[in-house]
Amino acid sequence: MPITTTYDGAVAVARMEMPRGNAIGLAFLDAIAAALDEVEASPARALVLTGHGKVFSTGLDLVEAYDFDRAALTTFVDRFDELFLRVFAFPKPLVAAVNGHAVAGGCILATAADWRVMAPGPFVTGVTEATLGIPFPIAAFEVVRWALPVATWNETFMEGRRWSPDDALKMGMVHALAGEAGVVADATERARALAAIEPDAARSIKLELKRDTLAAIASRKVETRARFVDAWFGPVAREKIGRVRDELLARKKG
Repeated sequence: MPITTTYDGAVAVARMEMPRGNAIGLAFLDAIAAALDEVEASPARALVLTGHGKVFSTGLDLVEAYDFDRAALTTFVDRFDELFLRVFAFPKPLVAAVNGHAVAGGCILATAADWRVMAPGPFVTGVTEATLGIPFPIAAFEVVRWALPVATWNETFMEGRRWSPDDALKMGMVHALAGEAGVVADATERARALAAIEPDAARSIKLELKRDTLAAIASRKVETRARFVDAWFGPVAREKIGRVRDELLARKKG
């Protein structure tokens, strides 16, 4: 199963096991939408989202997306942004159990959660779009900006820095590092505490906390999508993205 959902009392745990390190491509978008639909309709009162092995998510599937034409990429960017918006505004408390690397879109997916626990170890997290010469679609940008202190914005967005778990904790990318019980167990414990909140109150509080960000996303969607697509097909980004794509394909063959 690409995304397996299990239930532990009031907490649902969705484990992503998609190709290329949970790379966010069309199949991933379909699978996670189905998983979120299931949990939203279920009696579960909170959700834990996690990956498998040493990877939470490597972000946008560059192997697949590199070959999109302009129309296909435009449609995909809308769906890509909708994923982050869906997680960010999910009506039940949502905890990310960041079990390993969470880079670019994978980092954005994690920061869209209400609470983030990361496994300690030789892992990295960060939004690296700037290093590829591309800007952010609006939901991706606003979700991360909402989660982080202002003092970290330049290093995060402009420099595209990758953070170790310890550094991610210090700068607020994650709220806690997992202990001996493991990242999923710790995330489930936090989700259980959030599940104890009366559901209508939890939903209302989340909406109020995020209302301004949701309004900003809605108001600038078309503008930022066009900027992203133009940059994607520009010579700088094509060269950089193409190089990464070729490296990924070579690694697969090896």
